[in-house]
Amino acid sequence: MLAATPDAMPATRPTLATARRILNELWGYADFRYHQKKAVLAGLTGRDCVAMLPTGGGKSLCFQVPALLLPQLTLVVSPLISLMQDQVAALRRRSLPAAYLSSNQKPALRAAVHELVGQGRLKLLYVAPERLPSLMDAFPRLHPSLLAIDEAHCISEWGHDFRPHYRALGKYRRRLGNPPVIALTATATPETRTDIERILSLSRPVRVSQSFDRTNLCFAARSFTGEAARVRELTELLRNHAGTAIVYVQTRNRTDAVASVLRRRGFSAAPYHAALPAAARRALLARFLDGRIRVMVATNAFGMGIDKPDVRLVAHLGVPARPEAYYQEAGRAGRDGKPSRCDMLWMPGDLALAAKMAGVESKSAFHDSAAHLEAKRRGLDAMKRYVNARGCRRRILLEYLGERLDRCSGCDGCGLEESPRRVGGTWSRTPSSSGAR
Repeated sequence: MLAATPDAMPATRPTLATARRILNELWGYADFRYHQKKAVLAGLTGRDCVAMLPTGGGKSLCFQVPALLLPQLTLVVSPLISLMQDQVAALRRRSLPAAYLSSNQKPALRAAVHELVGQGRLKLLYVAPERLPSLMDAFPRLHPSLLAIDEAHCISEWGHDFRPHYRALGKYRRRLGNPPVIALTATATPETRTDIERILSLSRPVRVSQSFDRTNLCFAARSFTGEAARVRELTELLRNHAGTAIVYVQTRNRTDAVASVLRRRGFSAAPYHAALPAAARRALLARFLDGRIRVMVATNAFGMGIDKPDVRLVAHLGVPARPEAYYQEAGRAGRDGKPSRCDMLWMPGDLALAAKMAGVESKSAFHDSAAHLEAKRRGLDAMKRYVNARGCRRRILLEYLGERLDRCSGCDGCGLEESPRRVGGTWSRTPSSSGAR
């Protein structure tokens, strides 16, 4: 069933005070966070905005709340069907007028969504960038009040999930009548941020940038010469940490193999990858979110939109190709602000596999632009430095993202590791295990 505009939708002039009331009534929060407030105010006043908020920073509220107060539709561009489904489902549970369009919908459902758009009965419509041309053809006079672009790093060839269709969003924006834009991402280098503003032709945008430094996370990396030793270490990590865990692996076959080993060792574990049917993925996610699955063994398909606050461990059996991807995946730990670990258990062959999967050394690299290929190589070099670091690992990640780190709040390279007696917001000092071994 599709939600229509509630009778009680506020009709007052949009102000921050009104937005705060809506936030409290519909979401139960007393106030916006500082950086959210800046982004919301930009949306209410018609200013372009680029918001870089780390995983768990509340990005969706930055456009969802203004959308309820603006006169016309807010169009939300999102890269994944599952992400659109999750956000729309959460909005509908609050009886809010939201819908999405995707290629896997039946024609009758797409027609119903089009009817709601034509009647002006939606406040938020989620679409993938690939569907924007057909939407604009169907509604040539569609002039949204706000264009929200989620995972905006996909716009840039410097970004870690570059998608060519995102590159056309500047052109699509002009066809939509140049509505104000809010572009949101959790991880972006300075080059990516500049590219986002240029491609979208943003005018004096409000720049909202929260520190990427998640001080409740402790980072560590260890090298292994054999798979058996690596899995034994993973088993010990899981036994020593309460709460749920995500274990990222580099291939689909590895999800099944690792989950099978963990089940034999007494863990509630399941594999997750993009080749699974959509219904199976939704069922696995539901079981993970409600705690029936304690350990999800997954490829990077298990990513955007995973909103579970009590993940205590994110382990990587392998090396992601770029720091942005790693930091986004690792950032799914400790979204509730409590101490959590991000461990990378790697073997020398993992770096070669990362280069192959990124297309840096393959024939497909010849199809990349020079900027995109350079971004891939730069990211891979940073990951090599990260796993081989003999000093602060956190510094390598943050400096890559363009942020200066004055003091490490938790990594094995600095001898700061998690302790059961952690107090006062600092990690206990333990004997350093810097560097690979």
